[in-house]
Amino acid sequence: MRRKLFTSVILLLILFFFSTSLVFASSRHNDQIDTNMLDAVVEEQMSKHGLPGVALAVIDDGEVVYQKGYGVDGNGNPMTPETKVFIGSQSKSFTALAIAQLVEQGKLDLDVSIQTYIPWFVIADETASGEITINHLLHHTSGLSDAGYGVVLPLDTSLDEAVRSLSKAKLTASVGSQFQYFNMGYAVLAYLVELQSGQSYAEYVQEHILTPLGMVSSTADPASVTDMPKGYTRIFGFAIPAKEDYPAYGVGEGWIVSNAVDMAKYAIEFQTKNTTLVSEEMMNIILSPGIGYYGMGWFIYDNGFKIVHGGANQTFRTEVNIYPNNGRAFILLTNQGYQVDHFISASQLTNSIEAIVLGNSPASTKQGWSVKWIGWAVGLFVLGLCVLHTRNILALRGWKERMSRVSRARRAWDIAISFIIPVIITTVVFWQVSNFYGNRFNFISSVAYMRQGMPDVFILMLIGTIPDLIQGFLKIFIWTGKK
Repeated sequence: MRRKLFTSVILLLILFFFSTSLVFASSRHNDQIDTNMLDAVVEEQMSKHGLPGVALAVIDDGEVVYQKGYGVDGNGNPMTPETKVFIGSQSKSFTALAIAQLVEQGKLDLDVSIQTYIPWFVIADETASGEITINHLLHHTSGLSDAGYGVVLPLDTSLDEAVRSLSKAKLTASVGSQFQYFNMGYAVLAYLVELQSGQSYAEYVQEHILTPLGMVSSTADPASVTDMPKGYTRIFGFAIPAKEDYPAYGVGEGWIVSNAVDMAKYAIEFQTKNTTLVSEEMMNIILSPGIGYYGMGWFIYDNGFKIVHGGANQTFRTEVNIYPNNGRAFILLTNQGYQVDHFISASQLTNSIEAIVLGNSPASTKQGWSVKWIGWAVGLFVLGLCVLHTRNILALRGWKERMSRVSRARRAWDIAISFIIPVIITTVVFWQVSNFYGNRFNFISSVAYMRQGMPDVFILMLIGTIPDLIQGFLKIFIWTGKK
């Protein structure tokens, strides 16, 4: 009797645990991903913001369950999941993965000084130069930032030359004290990959990451790509195809080429953590957040519930969002790199897709600003400035006679205001940009970036300043000229 009772209890416990596991599995995926809603949201957001092309791949339990392209690429062809793009700062995760592999090969140590491997490595602070470790660069805690590095390098600058240019970089925080996103830190890491592997960065990434994962359309050698279409920027709200040149030294920080199909294969490695590229222990280190929620090439939020990075180029945008607890992920590639899009349309589109992928309802597309409308508003403002400046320049014909009837102070003010207005406009614009970007702001690099990243704002800056300066000098010339 006791034996039968014991057997019955065991059977009940087995049935209980089996049914519990089924309930857990069904609760984890009690909703199918609504692909019709995905299509609708993507198309509505594209229409709202005037986005030219989007490629999407959705992953569920380690498998790609949906992929689609929308709109057109920069050459006028349909945008597809196979369309190649620059993946921007998502490239950093590849560099970090390469570093992790070299650590496991015994060729690098994360906690030793960079000078152990690059003896001549130096920044403006000689003492701090020896304190910066590989971990500091991986986690953006080296104390370096764009604010302390006002250098614009030629596109053909080599990795070696780029690393040497950091001798001009000044600390904006003490080493290891805080998170300061710094692109050039990953150029140093890419250089370390070359030094310690004996291969070029492109060769190493190809052999040890891309080929093993079957990422056949991806490369860390952009020069070898012959079929990549243009991306887009904007001028006054209108999408304009544009060819984006890349810095030779910057591939490991932001210019790997890939597509939605390949990036889905890559994301699955991190979503499942079932990879042969590194050990399970190393994968956990990669995905362990440090200061600023940043791990090794990834942002990790909510104790690992959400793993993201993405990238922003001047003509493309990449989003890679991974949700390990839900077993889901998605890749979102957009061929629009206008700076305002990176913060408005990209955010709205990403949040909408995230909601659907996680089984929630997305916010209405009517909520939030439209980048297209913002561009139109900037265009109207520039047009108004052009009309105003034309009127003021035409009014110079009788300016000397009018000024002869006013006081010297009034005349001096009329001349001075032509110089004061440009100074105020420039100061306000860059002050606001500086407040927004914080330690990532540098005046020199911002001006260099603005020409393609925000061409209409660059035009606004020119229209808002140069005509006033011309008027100021003309007034001086007219008043001091012969009577």
